[in-house]
Amino acid sequence: MPVNPAYRGFCSALDAIERGADPWAAYERHYLRPHCDVLTAYWRQLWGADEERVREIVNAIRPRDYQALRDSLRALDVDAFASEALGRCSALTDLPEPQVDLLVGRFSPDAFLLEVAGQWHIGVGLERFADFSHLPLFVAHEYGHCARRLLAPQSSTLGDRLVGEGAAVAFAQTAYPHQPLARHLRMSPRRLHDIRELEPKLWAASAPHLDAPDSDAFLGVVSGGRRWMDFPPRFGGCLGYWAMRHWAEVRGASPASREVLAAPTKAVLDTYLGHLRTT
Repeated sequence: MPVNPAYRGFCSALDAIERGADPWAAYERHYLRPHCDVLTAYWRQLWGADEERVREIVNAIRPRDYQALRDSLRALDVDAFASEALGRCSALTDLPEPQVDLLVGRFSPDAFLLEVAGQWHIGVGLERFADFSHLPLFVAHEYGHCARRLLAPQSSTLGDRLVGEGAAVAFAQTAYPHQPLARHLRMSPRRLHDIRELEPKLWAASAPHLDAPDSDAFLGVVSGGRRWMDFPPRFGGCLGYWAMRHWAEVRGASPASREVLAAPTKAVLDTYLGHLRTT
């Protein structure tokens, strides 16, 4: 599947609004209609928004708020960044290639998965990027999430989320091995060092929650939405990464292989925790 440069339609809508067009009419004509399935999935799955709420948001659009983004998009070939990442990731696996939708939303995540007409897509919220050189790593990370969803049964326990995040980091690192691990984990080298030093305590604190659909722990442990038990935010990505790398090393397999991406959560965690107890 191709890279879908849907952002061009959004920019066309902004141009029309600047010429005096009604915001909703411009948004619908240039952006929503050509990308209806993707944008409907985006609004419903990420925000739970209905058409009335979307209209309110669109009618409040001020084109000048997007000037810096538009200048960057004119200066850089964002489509090429995404295509390069897609090609690099596709070369690692024989799984169906997801479409990458380059979108402009309202405070979107940097990158995310969408289910569109029964197929997984990678969405990218371009308004979140100050530096598009990071974009390929985000695409690779979400590609890893997509691959695991295709291969492994999904549930919503903290352990599943933690291992899923670790799988995505390990996959992206395989695609871009020259990039520092801290960059893949989206944190400073110092924070990564601190988390490594705290690893036994972090596993001990997380262990009672691993089998539960604990959204409060998820927000602190994996997403960084809040601090959890006074530990550094988003430490779960590190724990999941170390567990998945160990699983791959024990099997002599690539983190991008089907064998590793499909690994059962419990087996990954039990294997790694057993390893820690003996070292």
